[in-house]
Amino acid sequence: MEKEADFFLTAAGESEELTVPRACWVKGRLGDSVRDDHMLIEIRPPLGGQRYGLGSRDITTLVLSARYQGVSLFPITEWPCHVYISRMLDETITRTLVFSRGQTEIVAWAMIFRSLDEANAKAKEFQE
Repeated sequence: MEKEADFFLTAAGESEELTVPRACWVKGRLGDSVRDDHMLIEIRPPLGGQRYGLGSRDITTLVLSARYQGVSLFPITEWPCHVYISRMLDETITRTLVFSRGQTEIVAWAMIFRSLDEANAKAKEFQE
């Protein structure tokens, strides 16, 4: 049996394609020149890659960063938690666990929730 999702993400109100909640699994902790609590995650369902010039290759791994100063993702200090969603432009990040500005691209703002029900409730606010 597959491990239960660590949390759920929705960018309802910010990104139409990321409105539907995604199950998220934490894959690692990343750092950059500013902070060391960015989160490497795997998502399901995946994000379509065509919009990002990837053709039929879907995006299953993303980087989350706390959106507000004083909020951390290791550990997550507040629920729901506001985050930036970034896609990786350089896959070496998954090995080095460190990245620079040019190795990621912010694709949306979002919120992460402890449960699918909470994420669905937020998404529903923008679907009516």
